[in-house]
Amino acid sequence: MQRTIQLSLISVALLAGTLQAQNQYTLNNIEVSTSQGTALNKKDVTDSVTVITKEEIEDSRVTTLNEALHKLANMPMTQNGGPGTSSSIYLRGMSSKRILVLIDGVRYNNPTAIGATAEFSQIMLNNVEQIEIIKGAQSGVWGSDASGGVINIITSKAKKGLHTNVNMEYGAYDTLQTSLTASYATKKYDFLASGTYFDNDGFSAAEPTQSETNYGKRYDDLGLEKDSYENKTLNTKFGYNITDNDRVEANIQAINSLVHYDKGAGTANDSTVPNTYLQNRFYTLALKHKDTLNNITLQYNLSTFKRDVTYVDWFTSLPATTNYKGSVNEIKLDDKIDYMKDSFLRVGASYQKFKQTDITPNVDKSYSAIAVYGTNYNKLHLLADNNTIITESVRYDKYNNFDNSLTGKLGIKQFLKDDLYISANIGSGYNAPTLGQLYGQWGANPNLKPEKSKTSDITFGNDTVWVTGFYNEITDLIDYDWTLGYIQISGISKFKGVELGYEDFYFDFLGVKALYTYLDAKDADNKNLARRPKSQLDVTATYYATDDIDFGVNAQYIGTRYDKADNQGAQTGKYTVANFVTNVRANKNLTFYAKIDNITDKYYQTVDGYATAGRSAYVGLNLKY
Repeated sequence: MQRTIQLSLISVALLAGTLQAQNQYTLNNIEVSTSQGTALNKKDVTDSVTVITKEEIEDSRVTTLNEALHKLANMPMTQNGGPGTSSSIYLRGMSSKRILVLIDGVRYNNPTAIGATAEFSQIMLNNVEQIEIIKGAQSGVWGSDASGGVINIITSKAKKGLHTNVNMEYGAYDTLQTSLTASYATKKYDFLASGTYFDNDGFSAAEPTQSETNYGKRYDDLGLEKDSYENKTLNTKFGYNITDNDRVEANIQAINSLVHYDKGAGTANDSTVPNTYLQNRFYTLALKHKDTLNNITLQYNLSTFKRDVTYVDWFTSLPATTNYKGSVNEIKLDDKIDYMKDSFLRVGASYQKFKQTDITPNVDKSYSAIAVYGTNYNKLHLLADNNTIITESVRYDKYNNFDNSLTGKLGIKQFLKDDLYISANIGSGYNAPTLGQLYGQWGANPNLKPEKSKTSDITFGNDTVWVTGFYNEITDLIDYDWTLGYIQISGISKFKGVELGYEDFYFDFLGVKALYTYLDAKDADNKNLARRPKSQLDVTATYYATDDIDFGVNAQYIGTRYDKADNQGAQTGKYTVANFVTNVRANKNLTFYAKIDNITDKYYQTVDGYATAGRSAYVGLNLKY
């Protein structure tokens, strides 16, 4: 494997020296708003960034956030069953808890969630304009929960005039998905409303473990019950231009979902009882002022989470219900100050309060933080006429329950010739334990302390081909032990690896994209961490037969992966899954599409004893006006 990686690095370096021309398949004018907390062209960002555009989402016909991250962004995923069930996403080996997820700048991380993860499987993509994945510690910009990176989901904005977008899809497991978006904008005001309904009969979440004799058989062969999923999502956005320089915005997003699942892994845990009803709400109210020098934003964000969990009590074997409520309140004021050409200083302050309400009595289940932060950005010409980009960020968080935190990041990107560049980033992270880890449902540990981390990476390449080496450390990593619950592993856990990327367009009709990651993730005891594949390769090819018809194939290989730490438990990797999609545009407004997931009907599990979908076919239509 080491020899293979060395040869790959040499090949990429040679290719990068020759492939410097612009190409039609790469979108070079994409803006990224998460990296420095302000919108910048992707080429002008020092961080290692992956952007999933609306065009990619529509062409691939992915449905949920975790599906998009897994298929289009080369991010490993594990899931405890079908649509809507709990899932985990890994970014350079860093788990979901260490990835800050934002929806239009509002925190999506649920402080009460099981496993302390953001609920990726609940986010539908019908109204998503762009998904930004910023890799490496971003605590210097965004604070806690961003020690591994940031995923920023940007929903669509109203465009001038009246516009509508209708999508309908039906397919395997009696899946029905419908969505409607309507918007209207004038010079003075704009309004958008979007709704999605997703209903799926599903399949049994529980399936035979590798230790069971029936391993390899699906739920319908074994007579297991189906675990269904229903999701209703509503998004509304309103903006009013008070003057040419002043604007007020208000956004509301509501996600209601009902998830049926099983008592645990393996056929013995197949059950009709466990289910979770989720009610998540995200609110934003912002006042913005922009002039020749300043870009000031005063913003209030509120994220609320409610879970009604029905389960089988282990002691009485009877159904029981537990209710969990959580919230994140945030108010922040910041200003982007342009002080010379292609340079700015962003400064601000914020207050955050994280709160949980559950069945545990007489415990203060909340904590708060006051923060001040600043980012300096310069684009200079230090090497002839080639751009040199330098960024520095620093943030100080004062917590009422934990030690205070000083974090920062430094990045530099030097263009060598045309679009050929080398970039490097180093950052520090701080990750406070969540309320779910401290006082939650399973394995809570009120004695947990914050993690501290350091991340670094270096990238060489251009718009067509690139290679990145990364090295991350976490001090006193918080992990889950099946017998002890949440524990703190003293010492330094290390995550290191290599990422390769290639993207190009051939003959004006064939687009090719390939992403590869090799990962070595070990805890402070030098034991391999669980559920992270050693390698992952994603290859996508799109054939544009005509201006109106395209065919796409996506294939994904998952390397060695073990269900438990130290290479213990079931081996859940070493498989390849391929998917197919086609889009047929009847006219400029109407598109028909069809897709087949898991073309070869590959049997695999991402978590031992939990099912994944077999071959699944879907058809749909999209109407835009």
